[in-house]
Amino acid sequence: MTQVIPVTEARKDLLKLVDMIDEEYTRVDLTKNGRVKATLVSPDYLDLLEETIYTLEHSTADIKEAEAEIARGEYVTLEEFKEKLKKRNVR
Repeated sequence: MTQVIPVTEARKDLLKLVDMIDEEYTRVDLTKNGRVKATLVSPDYLDLLEETIYTLEHSTADIKEAEAEIARGEYVTLEEFKEKLKKRNVR
């Protein structure tokens, strides 16, 4: 859940906001003159976002290559995979 509050209000309630963000795993958008100027989030949430970004940045090329292989028909169906696995385990 995201809360949007003016920065002047946040200044008064900063300790309460920090506790809420930590306990409820939420975010608070701070506004100045009606526009969001900053966001408060828990460190765990920020770590999760950064990890997701890193993973996506380093997976995009592989995903695109896999999509191209599928488009070229270079793939194995689940049934084909199961059959190959059976044959492999028979030996």
